[in-house]
Amino acid sequence: MSMAGRITQAWQRKAWYLYLLWPLSLLYRMVIAMRRVAYQRGVFAVQPSAIPVIVVGNITVGGTGKSPLVAALIQALQNAGYSPGIVSRGYGARITHDQPFRVHRDSDPAEVGDEPGMLVRMVSCPIVVCRHRSRAIETLHDAGCDVVVADDGMQHYRMARDIEICVIDGDRVWGNGHLLPMGPLREPLSRLAEVSCLVVNQAARQRDVSIRDVSVPQFAMTLKAQPLRPLVQEAAQRFDVPQPPCRVHALAGIGNPQRFFKTLEALGYEVVPHAFADHHQFSAADMQFDEVLPLIMTAKDAVKCERYAPPDSWVLPVEASTETAFFECVFSHLERAVKTRLRGRTLDKTHG
Repeated sequence: MSMAGRITQAWQRKAWYLYLLWPLSLLYRMVIAMRRVAYQRGVFAVQPSAIPVIVVGNITVGGTGKSPLVAALIQALQNAGYSPGIVSRGYGARITHDQPFRVHRDSDPAEVGDEPGMLVRMVSCPIVVCRHRSRAIETLHDAGCDVVVADDGMQHYRMARDIEICVIDGDRVWGNGHLLPMGPLREPLSRLAEVSCLVVNQAARQRDVSIRDVSVPQFAMTLKAQPLRPLVQEAAQRFDVPQPPCRVHALAGIGNPQRFFKTLEALGYEVVPHAFADHHQFSAADMQFDEVLPLIMTAKDAVKCERYAPPDSWVLPVEASTETAFFECVFSHLERAVKTRLRGRTLDKTHG
């Protein structure tokens, strides 16, 4: 198990020795509070946006299912007649993009980040990565986008936003409820009172009191497995699609590898798990196993493994499924944001 996996387990178990990190968590709390106040009082500038911005993020470290929800939201926006684009920090990329960089299907995931590399295969809209996300938003606006979805970025306060969607892992919830490094929280739970809505990945855990007591709209989400697809064309030509209950290697370098393994088990596979840290940069050695079996991996990992994986390798795509009321909530906020901008432009013309 990776070091990240051990730390996550300790947070979930509420291990006693984590209290030794309490002074560091207290210092972290002071730093993020001062930073937050600095943006609220104008010490640090918030960069306004000419078009509405929807942030899909979380307040815990680790995967919660943000990217599949971003893809579902992009599809809904396009169906409603909008021209959306996606901005991303490009986390895990080898290159730090200080200037906006357009992601294409053939872009190297090591240079643009694994999540943008995955999303460009899932949606048909412009995707731009940049460390300064406000610059990426300007690029998308210039490209004709009329709304932007930020994949992560709740803590990127320099970027103005109209809608905040906080995605929660319904299995892990808040861990031990403490801030980093004592716990998994990036921000205090009080921050949730400011978001537009919560989306809980795995609806069964919505009964959790700590979730239920948050006084903002809440919606359930599930990740539905799609049919396996070959990682490379050679797999489709030489091998049959692995069918349950066959034994398979399962590879996952995501925020919550266990969810992926459980999904395969629920489909009926006998899983030999291989967990790696989130955003792990894979090599051929990572996929050399003693037992010769089909290999199944996540869509996020697949974009980084095409050059290294054995021929009998397969990808399990997932799609986010959520309530109709969620999209109604988002579009209600979005319509208000659009009207606010139109009023502002009308006033500018009047005074001009």
